[in-house]
Amino acid sequence: MNEDLFVRVVGGISTTAILLVAVTVGALLGNNSDEMLAWSIISGVALSTGAVIIIYRL
Repeated sequence: MNEDLFVRVVGGISTTAILLVAVTVGALLGNNSDEMLAWSIISGVALSTGAVIIIYRL
């Protein structure tokens, strides 16, 4: 498989997974729409930062 294609596919799947987890965390922890958005943003940033750190450590 072409390395560029592999990176795009894995990156797309990872991005989708991060967004789904962030929205789920926001829905579970937030009591109103503002808290849901805040928790989604916080968890999305944390997951994205963690993913970047893991990628550059490998």
